[in-house]
Amino acid sequence: MSSRREILGVVVALVVAGLFLVAQAEEPTYRLCVPQIYLKECQQLLADPSEAGIRMECVPGRDRVDCLELIEQRKADVLASEPEDMYIAYHRKNEDFRVISEIRTQQDKDAPFRYEGIILVKKSSPIQTLQQLRGAKSCHTGFGRNVGYRIPITKLKNNKVLKVSSDPEISATERELKALSEFFSESCLVGNYSTHPSTDHSLKKKYANLCALCEKPEQCNYPDKFSGYDGAIRCLDKGKGEVAFTKVQFIKKYFGLAGGDTPAEGNPEEFEYLCEDGSRKPITGPACSWAQRPWMGYISNEQAVRTPEKLDQLQHRLERFFSNGLQAQNKDAAAHLLIQPNAVYHSKDAAIDPKVYLERAGYKDVIERDGSAIRKIRLCAQNDAEYAKCQALHQAAYSRDARPELECVQSVDCILAVTKKEADLVVIGSDTWEEARKSKLQPVVYEQLDSQDILVAVAPPSVGRADILKTGIKFDESSERAHLSSVFLHRLLGAQTCRVRSSPDSQVEIVPASELEKHKDSQLICKRFERRPVTDYRSCNLDLMLPHAVFIRSDTTAVEQETIKHLFSALSDKFGAHGKFVDVFAIFGEFQPGHPNVYFDDKAVIFTTELTNELQNEYINWHLQCGSDNKIKKN
Repeated sequence: MSSRREILGVVVALVVAGLFLVAQAEEPTYRLCVPQIYLKECQQLLADPSEAGIRMECVPGRDRVDCLELIEQRKADVLASEPEDMYIAYHRKNEDFRVISEIRTQQDKDAPFRYEGIILVKKSSPIQTLQQLRGAKSCHTGFGRNVGYRIPITKLKNNKVLKVSSDPEISATERELKALSEFFSESCLVGNYSTHPSTDHSLKKKYANLCALCEKPEQCNYPDKFSGYDGAIRCLDKGKGEVAFTKVQFIKKYFGLAGGDTPAEGNPEEFEYLCEDGSRKPITGPACSWAQRPWMGYISNEQAVRTPEKLDQLQHRLERFFSNGLQAQNKDAAAHLLIQPNAVYHSKDAAIDPKVYLERAGYKDVIERDGSAIRKIRLCAQNDAEYAKCQALHQAAYSRDARPELECVQSVDCILAVTKKEADLVVIGSDTWEEARKSKLQPVVYEQLDSQDILVAVAPPSVGRADILKTGIKFDESSERAHLSSVFLHRLLGAQTCRVRSSPDSQVEIVPASELEKHKDSQLICKRFERRPVTDYRSCNLDLMLPHAVFIRSDTTAVEQETIKHLFSALSDKFGAHGKFVDVFAIFGEFQPGHPNVYFDDKAVIFTTELTNELQNEYINWHLQCGSDNKIKKN
């Protein structure tokens, strides 16, 4: 009898195990899309023993914009995203995306929003309405920041209290600064008004009242005790301000209302919130915020969360992954996937489309604050790859507050399109600079390679002119830049040729600066054939290839030229190789497999607005001498 029971028990156990395996086999493996630069970090987190059985995998996208496309194409299932990424999803195919969970902070885990923008006034202030803010002395967190700049401009404009000029003679940034300068009598608004120091200085001089309340008006930049979230409150409390724009969390902190041992810096009984409807509330109670920033979170597609069961399953997987990420030793890797040490995972009761998610917080209007009043800048695309990159750049740039807005137009001849005013910008490579010049176009922005990519000529100290002419030069024949540098060096030596071949056994080499460690006992050969140490590669090199450049019509106004320069400086700061949002959109590097150097060199790192005339003249000279087809002639 006992043996029969034992056999029955074994059978039951096998059946249960089999059912478990079948159920496990039916469970999908969810694909978490991550920017390519963070793929290894994501894989490291999933390789942690604690991740066993989580059934998730890391799928690389070029960047977050590309990840959204992969989710739309069902090649990935979910992405850790910020509200700005959700805005891009809304404009891609809103009905196909779903926000399924949020990444909150420990201290505000029950708050519906990441933070709430508020208006603070003194209890004794006569200001009762938004209209009465005109002429007040205002305190801001800083230029370009959400609660201290973007939200006030958006909400005051939407309430028809603030009027932003549409004057085409001044830049988009200056239009906003002018509006604030005319609306408030004095302010403290620190920060860089422009990435160009001279433009920044002139704007602060022109609108000096925007810096008048700062601790250091002449500097009007960080650090300043009247800047930042708490600084704006201090500007109202200890300075001369009459209204402050900041967020709720710092009100609680500044006035000692957050609990804990943080001492109060001000008396909460002396201040009130000014509400959008004209009412006022004590800061000791619930806030009346006039805009909110949504939480970061996870976004998926409609198919992956079509049923409550599917939604629950994906949320459960993400929660486990997130929880393990919090425990991971590699905190930087976790942070790159938006898992901070004080973060809390929060599942949404129901999946919600991005538009509704953003509109509930009033954040869609904040991103779109300039609406269609500002003219768009039209960037021409000459093929499908360029058009796709232009569209991706437009989405990323607009969501991340790079203004003016880009518009993409496609043409088989972009130089002609700009000439005929069907487009405003065209990106030109070195081989078509001459054609662009003949069409009365001029460059205003240039790509710049990393200094380690500069090409130099190296030779042992004992090697002279005669030796080089005899043995030739070793260089990478597949590189047009290296070929041009080799031709240049040959002609420096008096050889009238444009057709050269690499000499594998030569002691003279054309190499990138990144390889100079291998040639530390050699010398550099400069453009006038002088010799220098290998450490002088920045000023002694033979790199003559003109960079890709943004060309405009020669009759473009000075204001429009400055606007374009400002836009590309902002794009460089945000999406360049070392930009703050390079994981959101990588403006440099490979854009599509099989399509190298789309618009710009894949090895470029930043944009610059300066290029030496010497380089332009040298390239043009060698171009004229070495072929009328705009390319160096090779064997």
